[in-house]
Amino acid sequence: MHGTRSVIALAEKLGAAYDHIRGRDLVNEITLFTSYGGMFTTPGEVRRRADLVVLVGDIPAEHHDLILSWASAPADLAAKDARRWFHLKANRPAPDNTGMNSLSRKVKAVALSAEGASLGSAVALLRAELADRPTVTSLTNLDKLKKALAEAAFPVFVFSGNTDEPMSLAMLQGLVADLNKAKRASSLFLPTDDAAWGAVLTCVWATGFPPRTGFPNGAPVYDPRRWDIERMLREKEADLHLWISARDSASPARRGGIPFIALVRTISPVPGAAVTIAVARPGVDHDSVTYSSRIGTFRAERASAPSDQPEVADIVRELAEALPC
Repeated sequence: MHGTRSVIALAEKLGAAYDHIRGRDLVNEITLFTSYGGMFTTPGEVRRRADLVVLVGDIPAEHHDLILSWASAPADLAAKDARRWFHLKANRPAPDNTGMNSLSRKVKAVALSAEGASLGSAVALLRAELADRPTVTSLTNLDKLKKALAEAAFPVFVFSGNTDEPMSLAMLQGLVADLNKAKRASSLFLPTDDAAWGAVLTCVWATGFPPRTGFPNGAPVYDPRRWDIERMLREKEADLHLWISARDSASPARRGGIPFIALVRTISPVPGAAVTIAVARPGVDHDSVTYSSRIGTFRAERASAPSDQPEVADIVRELAEALPC
């Protein structure tokens, strides 16, 4: 959180723009909230009240323990002791990179899919069939889901970002809205990346806008295409690139010859960087405040291996203070 706030302050001072390393993935998740909206609940509400859980598509592996914790205990505020589980998914050959097949088996989820259908098509089919509209094909186990929905007091659809078919997120919210005409239903959004979503929330709190915001005239302007940093570098709209990553695996975007400064968790200079500054990793080298999907808000995190590496926020503040503008 503190690193993100310092970057925003520096961008405002310089009249610069900022984006997140996972900006392309975040755009679809952000658009769901900024352009469509929806009905959302919290992990705590799911744990205590949801007697029917529908997993939608692939859920990142970092959230599987949370989901398994729901399966290991009853919804104590629900009328029934046992939850019912379904998994709405694509029916196309694809590697199981997130371990969803294993998760579905562990929670004993009933599969919902249609031959050759993508996830977006499956969501659209489900919405149409629940509304008794004609479709060219049908989902497997649809009758089981209809029966479970009729008996459920609080069904919840659990989903993450779908970068391949972003409109499926909006379609899912339409489905939840349809259900709410007759009974209470909701959805739970589990971000593709908790740290990235925490940066989004910090940006919104600080400026009113998510990443891909610039300060061309002193005031924040949100434009997900104009301030797409990868595009700006590719089309040479920028004259300096400040790359900040406290993660070991992240690598800079293609710069097209534009000079850049790297603030990274490394012991070696970044190839091509005019300046490389080693920085600490939040929650590892120093205490931090991070977003947690498990509790649905920010939490304090103790350093697991404290070191004397400088924090990103401190380095960025020193840079800002040294500038003449």
